[in-house]
Amino acid sequence: MKPLFAWSLLPFTALLVAAGSASAPATAPVANFTQGVITTRVSLPGNPYDKMLSKIDPAKGNVQAQMQQLASSLTPAEQQQFQAEAAKLSPAMTIGAMMLPRKGTLYCRGQEARATTDALTYHLENYFNHATSKGLLLMSSQSSPQTVNYTYDAATVKKTWQSIVVTAVDYTSKTTTETAVVAGYPSQKTTYTLKPGAAETTTNEPGQLPTKPVALDVWTSAQIPQSLNFAHPVYVAQAHGITRLIVYFDKERKQRMVYEFASVQPRTVTDQELKIKTVAPILDYAKDEMQVGMQMLALMMGGGPRQSGTDE
Repeated sequence: MKPLFAWSLLPFTALLVAAGSASAPATAPVANFTQGVITTRVSLPGNPYDKMLSKIDPAKGNVQAQMQQLASSLTPAEQQQFQAEAAKLSPAMTIGAMMLPRKGTLYCRGQEARATTDALTYHLENYFNHATSKGLLLMSSQSSPQTVNYTYDAATVKKTWQSIVVTAVDYTSKTTTETAVVAGYPSQKTTYTLKPGAAETTTNEPGQLPTKPVALDVWTSAQIPQSLNFAHPVYVAQAHGITRLIVYFDKERKQRMVYEFASVQPRTVTDQELKIKTVAPILDYAKDEMQVGMQMLALMMGGGPRQSGTDE
């Protein structure tokens, strides 16, 4: 079981950008990023649930009350428009809007990075050390003391974090001449298109989207380390750091997910900023995959049984 399989209903991730794309102007060369803080954002453009839920801040607490307040603030005309737009969505895109962590922060220093993000029902932190190929992931509930933490190695990154995998076997890639400046970094666009034969191998149950997106647009920057690509929910074999991703789930390209860097701040990163404060027990994904998956699913769904050792 993939722990972050909300995006198997809508291939997640968990752990997954509608900023305008413009030709990069001629500017002074940008220094390579080696240490600092990156903020990210994720969206589902055109999804009415995403538009509304993006106004909710889990850090303010009582998500349910925030949702009720938002719903009551809509005029009858706005409610009618919302319902009309929502009726056009697949159930998977509705679930995805509820599960999606919209903002994130990456603390990066050399070979180490810690990613943090918040969804409506859960808080997620993911630390990875490329020097040791070891990582630590924590997920906690926004509404209860429920927490699950586990260690993992590089071989399990795709299972634990990147539930959309793009390979040359299934996709045709093309590096274009189109460029854009994303969070201050010149980036070049590569397109990926699902091969006709690959579409037949996707799971397409009622209410689900294909597990393999029909296309992707990927922007990379030579100034951003490739090692930071572990932090997004899509695996794409790129030589440079990915600054923007657009994932298209349908042929009309109306149902899509967008991920991008919102800001990049080169600065000194402290040991404390790279540390995850865990609560026992700490599981081992290689040994406890099923237990980890069940606990994470329960947290993502906003509930689940209380677990001994995690509630202090």
